[in-house]
Amino acid sequence: MNFKVKGIEKGTKLYSILKLKCPKCQEGNLFIVPNAWKLKKVLDMPRRCPVCRQDFVVEPGFYTGALWTSYPIVIFIDLLLLVPILFYPKYIILIVISMAIMSLLLQPIIMRWGRAIWINIFVSYDPNVTNAQ
Repeated sequence: MNFKVKGIEKGTKLYSILKLKCPKCQEGNLFIVPNAWKLKKVLDMPRRCPVCRQDFVVEPGFYTGALWTSYPIVIFIDLLLLVPILFYPKYIILIVISMAIMSLLLQPIIMRWGRAIWINIFVSYDPNVTNAQ
């Protein structure tokens, strides 16, 4: 199923982040294994984009900064999961347990989005980039 959402078309940072694509060409994949739940390889990235050769390891320790981008994602998700407490305060224990489970289950995706956001801060889309050969 392929559908378009306004603001998430190729050429935007949101496209690159949500689809986990190279921020420069938006063609190559940021991660070697597409399945985020293959936990041993969840953060394995190619050294360079297979399409445009953009360096994904900008400097040593570059993705340490991704912690700062994934943290607000976790906070946002947890705040959304807290909304039911307003309507069902007697189920607070169940809601908090559900929050913990959801946070754990979504962690692989959140880590990948954190890295995608981080590299998109520093690398911009270039529609004129030539494919590597």
